Amino acid sequence: MAASSSSGRRRYDVFPSFSGVDVRKTFLSHLLKALDGKSINTFIDHGIERSRTIAPELISAIREARISIVIFSKNYASSTWCLNELVEIHKCFNDLGQMVIPVFYDVDPSEVRKQTGEFGKVFEKTCEVSKDKQPGDQKQRWVQALTDIANIAGEDLLNGPNEAHMVEKISNDVSNKLITRSKCFDDFVGIEAHIEAINLLCLESKEARMVGIWGQSGIGKSTIGRALFSQLSIQFPLRAFLTYKSTSGSDVSGMKLSWEKELLSEILGQKDIKIEHFGVVEQRLKHKKVLILLDDVDNLEFLKTLVGKVEWFGPGSRVIVITQDRQLLKAHDINLIYEVEFPSEHLALTMLCRSAFGKDSPPDDFKELAFEVAKLAGHLPLGLNVLGSSLRRRGKKEWMEMMPRLRNGLNGDIMKTLRVSYDRLHQKDQDMFLCIACLFNGFEVSYVKDLLEDNVGLTMLSEKSLIRITPDGHIEMHNLLEKLGREIDRAKSKGNPGKRQFLTNFEDIHEVVTEKTGTETLLGIRLPFEEYFSTRPLLIDKESFKGMRNLQYLKIGDWSDGGQPQSLVYLPLKLRLLDWDDCPLKSLPSTFKAEYLVNLIMKYSKLEKLWEGTLPLGSLKKMNLLCSKNLKEIPDLSNARNLEELDLEGCESLVTLPSSIQNAIKLRKLHCSGVILIDLKSLEGMCNLEYLSVDCSRMEGTQGIVYFPSKLRLLLWNNCPLKRLHSNFKVEYLVKLRMENSDLEKLWDGTQPLGRLKQMFLRGSKYLKEIPDLFLAINLEEVDICKCESLVTFPSSMQNAIKLIYLDISDCKKLESFPTDLNLESLEYLNLTGCPNLRNFPAIKMGCSDVDFPEGRNEIVVEDCFWNKNLPAGLDYLDCLMRCMPCEFRPEYLVFLNVRCYKHEKLWEGIQSLGSLEEMDLSESENLTEIPDLSKATNLKHLYLNNCKSLVTLPSTIGNLQKLVRLEMKECTGLEVLPTDVNLSSLETPRSQWLLKFENFSSDFKEYQMALSGKHRH
Repeated sequence: MAASSSSGRRRYDVFPSFSGVDVRKTFLSHLLKALDGKSINTFIDHGIERSRTIAPELISAIREARISIVIFSKNYASSTWCLNELVEIHKCFNDLGQMVIPVFYDVDPSEVRKQTGEFGKVFEKTCEVSKDKQPGDQKQRWVQALTDIANIAGEDLLNGPNEAHMVEKISNDVSNKLITRSKCFDDFVGIEAHIEAINLLCLESKEARMVGIWGQSGIGKSTIGRALFSQLSIQFPLRAFLTYKSTSGSDVSGMKLSWEKELLSEILGQKDIKIEHFGVVEQRLKHKKVLILLDDVDNLEFLKTLVGKVEWFGPGSRVIVITQDRQLLKAHDINLIYEVEFPSEHLALTMLCRSAFGKDSPPDDFKELAFEVAKLAGHLPLGLNVLGSSLRRRGKKEWMEMMPRLRNGLNGDIMKTLRVSYDRLHQKDQDMFLCIACLFNGFEVSYVKDLLEDNVGLTMLSEKSLIRITPDGHIEMHNLLEKLGREIDRAKSKGNPGKRQFLTNFEDIHEVVTEKTGTETLLGIRLPFEEYFSTRPLLIDKESFKGMRNLQYLKIGDWSDGGQPQSLVYLPLKLRLLDWDDCPLKSLPSTFKAEYLVNLIMKYSKLEKLWEGTLPLGSLKKMNLLCSKNLKEIPDLSNARNLEELDLEGCESLVTLPSSIQNAIKLRKLHCSGVILIDLKSLEGMCNLEYLSVDCSRMEGTQGIVYFPSKLRLLLWNNCPLKRLHSNFKVEYLVKLRMENSDLEKLWDGTQPLGRLKQMFLRGSKYLKEIPDLFLAINLEEVDICKCESLVTFPSSMQNAIKLIYLDISDCKKLESFPTDLNLESLEYLNLTGCPNLRNFPAIKMGCSDVDFPEGRNEIVVEDCFWNKNLPAGLDYLDCLMRCMPCEFRPEYLVFLNVRCYKHEKLWEGIQSLGSLEEMDLSESENLTEIPDLSKATNLKHLYLNNCKSLVTLPSTIGNLQKLVRLEMKECTGLEVLPTDVNLSSLETPRSQWLLKFENFSSDFKEYQMALSGKHRH
């Protein structure tokens, strides 16, 4: 069928061209009824007198129709009227792009196309009879129209199942071609992408389908739903758009009957419909093709009553449910769900500008303001539209005057819309919503779950689109919802901050703490980090927290410039979170029992001790005393059986861990680098320990260690005094091993199950003589054995580390050999600097992976390496790499090549693919007599040849380096010849950040430099 046309202004949807004697009372009548049933406006020729000359009103109707349906039948060509209509349709098809659907009713399409057979005979007879009454070239126009229109793919009754089927197919085809988006949705930026994505959810299926549209309040779900409904409506004579309205009362049955009545009245167009029992929707619509859109649904019974099962409706039916509650869709077995996500920054700005300026971008002097307003709206379509409308036709001065209000408050219209979602929540979920909005937006899920002791509430808020759980496990609440929560809490206090549940800004906290107006209503205090360093001092005295007996969450910092108390009379007994950076106290008050305490975080504190005696620490899960340099002791942890994390790093005055730490059987993370531990035997029994970070530079008594936790994932033990790890050390779960500057001679004996190991850092372990067997380390990605001065060889099992990205072997001065075959196709960084005794090197199959490390570079660094005659005859280091394995080594991925202090005369023969190379450093290579052909190094920017004293000439291909900005050839005293035709226009003068250096050359070269510099000046 013909391609789609431009719509323009059209009076009719369809113009039918036909022979009345053949089809008017049969096929055409059925087709017109089907088109009318789909609300398709079809031209009907009642009252037009037919003659040989086509009537003007017919010409007008053809031109004002969007689609022409040409019904070719046996007698079609007998009518000059029909043939002249066809010529006009053919003209509209060619000139206006009108859509045409040919229908072959009991005639062969080829006979029409070629004017042969019975159809051809009728046509020739008409031509003969009318030749004196038509223009001389009219027959040719008829022939051309018949040929072209009959060539369009259409419907053929002779090859179809039956007439009824063809009528339905044509009406559906016409309906689909007529579908266009309603003009009222033109201002919703990005609507097309949403509709297209929803259409991919099997909306083209012939089966009945239920589809959910899910997203947070104000994100545009209803607008998208209405646009979709508008687009699909023409295909569904039976359709309904209902918005759920929350009702109260005990008459559940009456409510359900009311819902059914409303739906059926809408679909059937009967306002006075009566329903006396349940199930009428299913009975009346069982075999009907319907379109039902249910908006703002928050009640599962509403769905069960109106669209209980997809089988209630006929084939091709579509039920679209719009909701904030994903669980509601799941509970109703709706698996086809479209999540409406936030628009991009660009689309958000466009949405704002449409509302504020009536165009897609802001005026130049409004750009910064428009960007900030879009950010304040959090890219939420509702917020963008409301704020944009409120600023429409306002000058820049008015915009600037309104900005403080927009930054600090929430627009009333936006708040009213968002508040509906909050009001629908259960009381407990409302409390959690406020808690997250005021305290924990952006925090880790596990952290918040521990503090709030409520997994269900977080799930509920997530399913209702009030929060989002990010892929890395953090809670994310939209900034407008966060403002809503804080406004709701603020409204409860009637101007008295002490009566709020949460305090989150400096002014309010300052008033409550300094004036001691806190009440039992107060649940949480959290000052954002950016306000920790307020220039206005906040003095906390001994009794500042005395009235806050229900305070559960306290997160503060060091706000004052001195004068803070060293002790407190009172801390609320119900505290679950105590997070106080730079705390000036020497100890916590003796009245504090810590019974409810979950997280104790006091980094950089002045604490000397926490408390006296044994406290009921059954709720404690995390204790972080990082860099509390005055801390001398850890309290008794006998009751801390649920403690999971303990961070004592940088506690310089701490001498020992209490023996009671053995009771912390759930401990997973222990950081005590910088702590002097007398004995690590206290770790025995900690079977759940996964992360252990210690520093043994000042440890004693470690040689007797007989126990290591069996589930360690990370072991960070710099300055380890052990010669080797104990035989009971289990590596099955180990992911990262960092033991830098250790006294290790070897790690362990034999082959260990290292399948999870990804990182191994042994840098500076100068006594290390061998690397363990890495046969099973198939996931190893990074190895750093820099400055392992006693290491002589590398294990052949390294070839199994096929995912290795980073390998640093620099300054391994005794290293002599590598395994002969390494399949390191993922390797991106290799450093061999300072390995003077390395006698052979493997044929590395080196490629490029998608991992950018370090800093996105693929780099080989080779400095001060002595390549002796053990290399294959006539080959040097890189020549070996390329000549031995031209298919495997792919230098086209190299970005940086550093082979300083290279010992041979040349790098390689011939031309290599160096299209990615940006920097080459051959400095200090005193034996180098020539540099390789660089004709394909088109992206080279930096070339360093300093102190290449044997270098005699530069290749002429250096002229290809149009991107070269830095060329250094200092102390190249043997250089005799430079290319005569070099146009390095990209080289900058010495005053710029790039440099061309010619030093200690003859006068000829100085003249060359002056000439080159002169060229740049001109």
